Order: sequence, then C-alpha cells, then structure tokens
Amino acid sequence: MKIYGKVLKVFPQERVLKIEYDNRLFCLYMTRKTFKDFGPYFYKKPYIFVEIKPELKKYGQYYGYEISNFIKVVEPRFREKRIYYDIETIKKDIKKLINKTRNRLFIDLEFSLPAYYQSMPHVAEIVQYGIIVENNEGKVIFQDSNLVKPLRKYGLNSRTLTFISRKREEFDHAIEYIDFYKLLESCLKKYNSKIIAWGKSDILTLEQSFILNKIKPLNLRKNHINLMQVIKNYYNQKEDLGLFNTYQEYADLILDEQTHDALEDARITREIYKLFKEKINKEK
Repeated sequence: MKIYGKVLKVFPQERVLKIEYDNRLFCLYMTRKTFKDFGPYFYKKPYIFVEIKPELKKYGQYYGYEISNFIKVVEPRFREKRIYYDIETIKKDIKKLINKTRNRLFIDLEFSLPAYYQSMPHVAEIVQYGIIVENNEGKVIFQDSNLVKPLRKYGLNSRTLTFISRKREEFDHAIEYIDFYKLLESCLKKYNSKIIAWGKSDILTLEQSFILNKIKPLNLRKNHINLMQVIKNYYNQKEDLGLFNTYQEYADLILDEQTHDALEDARITREIYKLFKEKINKEK
C-alpha cells in the first residue's frame, strides 16, 4: 500500500513517525537501518511518499505500519521545493550510468581466510583473480585468471585452500603479487575500462593490498562500479544480494553449488550486468 503525508512528529527511540493521510493519522515504523538512512530528513518535517506493509502491529507504545520502501522525501518551500530522496531520479541516474559505461573490466578476487585457530590479527591477501574485459558492444577483448602467492605463507592455511578448492602445491606455479598488479594496471591503461565488481570486498582488499605490498595505489574508487549496490539502490532493497542467487533469479535457471572460482564469478558478474542492463532498458 502506498501512502503519503507530512511528517507531524518523530519518536526516535521507537523509530516511529506520525503523518496524516486521507484525513487519518498514521504511525509508521522503520527498521534501524531505514531510520539511520532517512532519519535526518524528518526534522525538517517534510512530506514523505512510502510503501507500507499491510499488517497493523504494536511498536513500543504505538500501533502502526512498517515502512517497506521510501518513494520520495520532499520539503515544500516558498520558491522551490527541496527533494531529499526520489527513487525515480535514482533509477534514471543508474540507467544513465549503466548505458554510458564503455569498456568494462569485470573482476573477482578470492582472498586468504584466517586459520581456524588463528590468534593474531588477520589481513586478507589476494590468492586468485579473474578478469574479463569487454568493449561497448559486449565482446570480450581480454580475459585472464591465475593464482597469486600471498606475502604471508600462513595465508595458504587449510581453511583458505578448502574454501577455494585448491591444493597447496598448485601455488608452486602461482604468480607473484607484483605480476598481478602490473596486469591490472596495464588493463586499466590499455582499455580505459571501468572496473565492475560484486560488492565492496574486492575493492577494499585491492586497496589494502597496495599498502601491504608497499606499492603505488591504483585509482580505483572513482573508477569502479559496485554492481550489487547499484542493483540494491535501483530497487530500493535493504539486504545485501548474493552473486549466485541474483544470477539464478535474473537468468531463471538453477546453478550447481558455488565453487568460489574467481574467473567463474567474474563471468557471472558480467552476465548479471548484461541482464540487469537489458531489464532496466525495457522499463518505461
């Protein structure tokens, strides 16, 4: 159910606000994350347009409905209204971003995990990468994958090896980190591509790897797309999305159990990007 109205009162402790809609007073409840994201707007007493769940429940001392999604948050003004949030504007911006991105570098990384009984602080290191570069027409123009030797030998513990389904001796032929770094740097320069990864872990681990290996950082933050977050923002979703589950939903098929192979995950990220682009371009 969609409702709208002016925020009349806010009860921060209960994460409840009161609005008037259709000549009735409504109490609306928010999850902790939703209140954190939208709470600062409420003190301006804006108008809100929301979708609510149909069940009337008691939240603290108030009976109300839980907000499932925000559609728009607007503060009316004498000369010009101020729009704090508008899902339609967000969708237009995302569609523009997806459609204008030319060469795309899809990357997935597997990292070392802390040992089962490790007592010292763990620093994740890259132990495998998968890279696929495609041009604006969607044609693959470069592809590579390899194992990477971690700086710390204990990174190749039994937990890490089990997770990526590899044997220790396979890393005898793994490349050094500096070779992976040079390859990524070369791809970014040669193809002038936008990095596309699923979630934030890969980019954070990459940035951490520059520090760990005492090497010049590559400019990643302004040159990458977190595809999972883009999809979440487009559909106003709160929970993180799984790579395999999202692909199965978009492709309408069932995959075998995830093997945690970097190149396979990079391929799936690429497929999700293509399917998401097709889907949003069909929408009016």
